[in-house]
Amino acid sequence: MTRYLARSSAARNGARRDEAGSALLITLLVLSALSVVGTSLLLASYTERRAAGFYSDSLQALAAAESGVAFAKRMIQDMTAPIEDADGDGQPDFATSDTLSWGGGYRIVAEASDITGSGIAAYRSNGYTIVSEGDFQGAVRRVRAQMVHDSFLKYARFVSNTGTNYSCGAVLTGEVYVGGDLGVPNDCVSDPVEFLEFVAAVGDIPNADYAVFHRGYVTGADQIDLENSVDFSEVRSRVRGHADACDCEGVGEIGIYIDIASGVDPLGIGAGAIDFSLFDFCDTALAPPDTVITYNGAPVLHSLTGSPLQANKFNGLIFFEDDGKVEGTLDGRSACCISVFATDDVIIYDNLITGHTGFDPATGLPNGSGEPVNLGLIANDYVFLDNNTPRVLTIEAALMSCHSNWRCIGGTVADHPIAGPGPLDLDLDGIFGETPVNDDPAPGLGWDELNITADTWVLNICGPIITYNGGSAWPWNDGAVLAAATGPTRRYNYDMDITEFPPPCFPVPLNLWVDVSWTEVFESESDLTEHLPQ
Repeated sequence: MTRYLARSSAARNGARRDEAGSALLITLLVLSALSVVGTSLLLASYTERRAAGFYSDSLQALAAAESGVAFAKRMIQDMTAPIEDADGDGQPDFATSDTLSWGGGYRIVAEASDITGSGIAAYRSNGYTIVSEGDFQGAVRRVRAQMVHDSFLKYARFVSNTGTNYSCGAVLTGEVYVGGDLGVPNDCVSDPVEFLEFVAAVGDIPNADYAVFHRGYVTGADQIDLENSVDFSEVRSRVRGHADACDCEGVGEIGIYIDIASGVDPLGIGAGAIDFSLFDFCDTALAPPDTVITYNGAPVLHSLTGSPLQANKFNGLIFFEDDGKVEGTLDGRSACCISVFATDDVIIYDNLITGHTGFDPATGLPNGSGEPVNLGLIANDYVFLDNNTPRVLTIEAALMSCHSNWRCIGGTVADHPIAGPGPLDLDLDGIFGETPVNDDPAPGLGWDELNITADTWVLNICGPIITYNGGSAWPWNDGAVLAAATGPTRRYNYDMDITEFPPPCFPVPLNLWVDVSWTEVFESESDLTEHLPQ
């Protein structure tokens, strides 16, 4: 009995020792597991902090890269970039770098999209590509941006160096820019001036609260350089086929060059005006199977080859040394988007009407089909209306005076012949001969379009007016003319399709640019110049 109890006690002691050993082992295993978990959590936390820090540094590097792009754009707009041609390809380029106040840094390279020249000519390039690398705390990011010139054609009215004024009831359907103050009246209670698009004034708009700005306005705007936006020497070379690139927006290879004083008169106009109605841009009978250009029935010759000028070789430019005189209709067979440049004045002799390229193949008459055509008139000095233009005058064109303005060439009210006879479409609503009134400016008011008299004076300008300073609508705003008028004597209508179908090679603002693309460059080891267009 005693022996059995002793064995039982020993067994119990052994069991207790086994249980204690197991507990110790389990404890060690738990502690090891907790240690592993703790270490993992510590490593994960450290990694997350590292990742968060790197992500923050990367964002800072991206901000530095974008700062580089912004500084490059500002240098291009202000024409202060260190322009050179480092790679010798004829396209202006530049490089620069800087450290930012918050510790980031950037370096950029930029290159023009086409061959222009040095100095101010470098900024006449169609566009620039900018590649910028930003860095911060070892993180590196790269971006590439492209910018092109904005357009003068978006402006219903552009006055480079002075202000301008509008009267009650005026409605501006395109953007407006003035280089001084913009004047609007403060007493147009029921008929305020309305601006349907954005307005920018370098000066002030003193009575802004009395006008309606549908898209807003800004005062203290940057000055836009009109005078230096047109290089007549470059245009001359392009027209004569002597430039590195003689096309306009990818079309053509040569223009029509006229120097009457030197005996260069390919259209045979002498001292007279070009009549656009006499062009035929669709002649297939003269030199089959080619479609060639004729004027007044005679072929227009390619000035370099002496052969009839094929329509697809014409870049749409007509260049006058000295004054350029114009009139007529571009519609149907005579329809073509054209820009006329004159080293002195452009003089409008009679109505300028634009239509569409389509025509009836059987009759050859315009039928309103096809693409719309637009006309640009670019004068180094004045855009004049001849003193013998009719009292009802329609000008469907973009007018640009690089150093002056637009106005009548002089003379007296009596110099302008009576228009008509009716029926006419004085308000350009597509209805001819409305009588007794055409309901312009309001129902029951306006002109009699059927019975045209000596008192009927209507000037319709359909297109942007871009001038260095002001302009004058005299004699359409002469006191005697206004006193006898039964409807508006001046109507300014912005051409809504002119930016989509622009006159060829129409000048662009030298220091006004618009962004067209932004992309991140994820390859960060190669030279920055490898990401410029090749």
